[in-house]
Amino acid sequence: MRSGVNYSAYSTTVTICASSSEMVVIWIIFSIEFVVMCLALYGLCCLLRSNHAVPLFVINLFVCDIIQICVKPVMNFCTLNEQKNAIFFVFQVYILSIMVNVGFMVCISVERYIMIKYPVWYRLHHSCRNLVLISLLVWATLCGYMVIDIIIAVKVDVELAFLLNVIMFFVPYPLVVFCFVGSWKALSHSVAVTPDERKRILMILALVLFNYTVLFLPSIVQNIIFAVSFKHGISSYYDSLHSVSGIMMYLNPLADSLLYVFIRKDAHSMLTFLCCKKLHENQVELMVDGSG
Repeated sequence: MRSGVNYSAYSTTVTICASSSEMVVIWIIFSIEFVVMCLALYGLCCLLRSNHAVPLFVINLFVCDIIQICVKPVMNFCTLNEQKNAIFFVFQVYILSIMVNVGFMVCISVERYIMIKYPVWYRLHHSCRNLVLISLLVWATLCGYMVIDIIIAVKVDVELAFLLNVIMFFVPYPLVVFCFVGSWKALSHSVAVTPDERKRILMILALVLFNYTVLFLPSIVQNIIFAVSFKHGISSYYDSLHSVSGIMMYLNPLADSLLYVFIRKDAHSMLTFLCCKKLHENQVELMVDGSG
């Protein structure tokens, strides 16, 4: 069977199918991710029972991962023209879960950057209420965007809606890179953070950057190629690129599970070290100013 997604599904039919080899790979990945996600969720439940702070952004990532794991096999069975509306809805749910996933990866990167760069401010404003509000804002914003994008696709222009999706996927990438570089520079000058803790923080940000660069960028490149060739026919190597990018994106839940492991280990001890260091620096500055 031909591999690919017919994005003209916005207005006509839905064609979502996969070759036999792709289906084998997808089901192997599905089996591995199902086991890994169960272990990660068990660890998260243990963390919550031990009265630790709730890693709300990670919980939202898990929700997105579960949606992706459940929806992806359904999308790749075959063409279902008789139920095109249902498949179109499933496809939109899958795209929404990926967008929200990217949104919370950005939240994790920004949170880590602020925690390192402005630890006292972070401690004062870090609360479960604020995290819930941010999470609701991310979900509401991206759900609203998806509704607008579908309306544009159906009522205005499919190509415009597709280009908006490409832009929405790419825009957060510079921010993730900025947070990684900024955190790396801040940690390189910090003496209050032990080498192991420094590695752990950088590993979290590196995993987010790796996830975005290796697992999401191929799909973004594929979509750019598709958008450029929208009116001129798809290039001969688009099918191969689509297969690779689709499988890479499907590996995203595994990377998110690793992200959870590192976040669980570093959050509390890191914040204590950084806040103490910042308060000490402020006290030293006040003493110097007073003596002057």
